Amino acid sequence: MNINRNLLLIQCLEALGLVLEYDLNDNSAHQHAIRVGEMCAVIAEKVGLPPYKIQQLYFAGLIHDIGKIGIDVNLLRQKRKLTDAEFKLVQPHSVIGGKIAAALPELSDLAFWIRWHHEKWDGTGYPDGLAGSQIPVEVQILSAIDCFDSLQTPRLDRDKLSQDESEKVIRDQRGTSFNPVIVDLISDMIEKDEIIPGKSSDKFIEIKEKYINRNYQDGADDYWDGLGMAGMYPILRLFARVIDAKHGYTQGHSTRVSILSKYIAKKAGFSLDDIIKVEVAGLLHDAGKISIPNEVLDKAYSPDSNEWELIKNHPLHSYNILKHINLMSEIAEITKQHHERLDGSGYPGGYSENSIGLLAQIIAISDSFDAMTSDRSYREMCNTEAAYAEIANGAGTLYNREFARILTDTPSYYIRALFDMHLE
Repeated sequence: MNINRNLLLIQCLEALGLVLEYDLNDNSAHQHAIRVGEMCAVIAEKVGLPPYKIQQLYFAGLIHDIGKIGIDVNLLRQKRKLTDAEFKLVQPHSVIGGKIAAALPELSDLAFWIRWHHEKWDGTGYPDGLAGSQIPVEVQILSAIDCFDSLQTPRLDRDKLSQDESEKVIRDQRGTSFNPVIVDLISDMIEKDEIIPGKSSDKFIEIKEKYINRNYQDGADDYWDGLGMAGMYPILRLFARVIDAKHGYTQGHSTRVSILSKYIAKKAGFSLDDIIKVEVAGLLHDAGKISIPNEVLDKAYSPDSNEWELIKNHPLHSYNILKHINLMSEIAEITKQHHERLDGSGYPGGYSENSIGLLAQIIAISDSFDAMTSDRSYREMCNTEAAYAEIANGAGTLYNREFARILTDTPSYYIRALFDMHLE
């Protein structure tokens, strides 16, 4: 199989950036992380960075806040200004993000940039107190752009500013927080309509085609021949961590669904290609939950009828996020169907047995089992035996009978060991 490695990486990172920074009050298709990546690429060209650096800075913009998955979600959702003590607890996100990037071969070049994206020109930033020329030019760009766009992004603790107001803020910090040259280039971008709220500018589209949609690593595509989506597994596992980090009670859920789905598919005798598909679909099946307000998912009691309608649409949102990624059309379809049930009682399509893909039927069982055996905001977890009984009771009506038997015939200690061996 001939895999366009670079295209696949770009599309995965763009989807990851969307999920990482998604805000229901922001532009649904043009979120903060996407905007930061695009503006960084435009400025990178203006200052004459080489093509490879332009591409890498675009990637850094997409995932610059990846370290927030290691921060208490309750701190990140405060509807007031953080106290000094709370802010100190949030600051390590840049260090955590740098470590995440350093551990992934595809992202290791971005590690220092992500670590330092809150450093300031005058040395008052964090985590290392760098100043002036100690700060790489790529970080100078990322830092200024991140602040400029964050000011225009809806936040729980403040109203968003206009573009003009945001430009004034960073100009007031010209020479203190930010390199004056970079601030002047942002003003130049505004004047030339190279920043357009709500969509990609013509300038960025030109840069993306010229510099970003390219492979700069000679011979690297050989590694991908025959691997397909499996070659992206480290980044896809990171994707799952981002999805689950949105809500405290879902910690590890997507990874467990992936592990269990792979186990069932292997036991059922599926091909290696299908096993990889169901493993990846398990990691990404809940991507669409970013479309559900936090206050709905985190309620201490069962959702009402209107809230259930919002929840029931999340598989469709997962599909819409994933369908644009190369090689993921089948995986997107699996995620869309993972809440369908054999008797037609599922959602969002109300499909019945013959219309539901077999891999989606595997995800349905794995997802249900993990939901039953995990705490939720509105109910406590049940033990493995009780979950097995519920799944066995639904075999043939809600769940595929064979896949249900494979799971419920597996000793509970085996499931615990399976998760323990594969979870970090």
